[in-house]
Amino acid sequence: MMQMIRCAAVLLACLAGCSALCGCAAGTSGEDSGSGLWLGIEPAKEDEFGKVTYADGIYLSQNVQEPVPDPYADDTEEKETGETGDGLRYTLYQRHAEITGHSDSFELEELDIPAEIGGLPVTRITDVALNEGSVFDLDRNGAFYSCYTLRRVNVPEGVREIGQYAFYGCKNLQEISLPESLMEIGTHAFSMCSSLKEMTVPSGIDKIGESAFSLTPWYDDLLYHRDLVIFNGRLYDAGRRCTGHITVPDYVVSVADYAFYSCEGLETVVLPASVKSVGKYAFCDCPDLYAVLFLNPECEIPEDASTLSNKVTGSDRDFYKGIIYGEENSTAQRFARRFDCRFESTADFFARMETWK
Repeated sequence: MMQMIRCAAVLLACLAGCSALCGCAAGTSGEDSGSGLWLGIEPAKEDEFGKVTYADGIYLSQNVQEPVPDPYADDTEEKETGETGDGLRYTLYQRHAEITGHSDSFELEELDIPAEIGGLPVTRITDVALNEGSVFDLDRNGAFYSCYTLRRVNVPEGVREIGQYAFYGCKNLQEISLPESLMEIGTHAFSMCSSLKEMTVPSGIDKIGESAFSLTPWYDDLLYHRDLVIFNGRLYDAGRRCTGHITVPDYVVSVADYAFYSCEGLETVVLPASVKSVGKYAFCDCPDLYAVLFLNPECEIPEDASTLSNKVTGSDRDFYKGIIYGEENSTAQRFARRFDCRFESTADFFARMETWK
């Protein structure tokens, strides 16, 4: 089986270079960083003005970096709460501080989040609380929810997390500077920021929540001009150009929830051996999808029919009429058996490849 996987990897490289077959090109891997499937990547090329260029629609991070453990994960004992002169509410713990919200009178246009409060490093902008779990009933003073005056925000080095809905609905926010220390951006953190045009996602980002940037001009630009949106080896979204036969770059380590959701025109997908997991609804509502190749025999796949489905958006029943390709006794084969999908070998996929050109 390992010999088959090595052969498949060689064929995958050939496949990635075949512009007639692929909707997007695979990235170039550098030297192994020494941590399993985490790979170093050659720096993205720059034009004569120093601006990063793109390889056939793929957003390239300079490196795929392993997550940095949170040194404050065990620091959970609250010591003090308070409010700064600018109207920022905070909580102090024994070893770190968190920004929790803002006062009723908060009206800054330009905000520099403090790096320290009370001599303690600020490491988090917290989630906006959902009252009784309802997304329609949020704490309107939580984090910076719907702070209409904000136009520019600088988040200092040391902040590791921006929580869910933290900047939701900041309709006049145009620019935000994020630190390289940032590991996580929560669900809907920047949704509905309808003026947000400038942002750079940190190269080592570990998690980006669902719809974190939805309905922002910055993210819409990525979706309309890229085949795949990839940050630090995680494939988060398929762009509007993502149709036909797609080979996922061989440095991608995961495919996020909803990544190819409702991707009309998507026909075949090759997932390289580097992909360790596929998220929920990753290929849901893809009516034209007829072949998915899993080159990692241990890739984690949610046991849900909606993970891979040909139904159209709005239909009730998930179904898949295409073929799942992979190795014998792989997670892909088990998924196919579980949901009564047609399964064939990796060798069969490459044997049929010529007919799809």
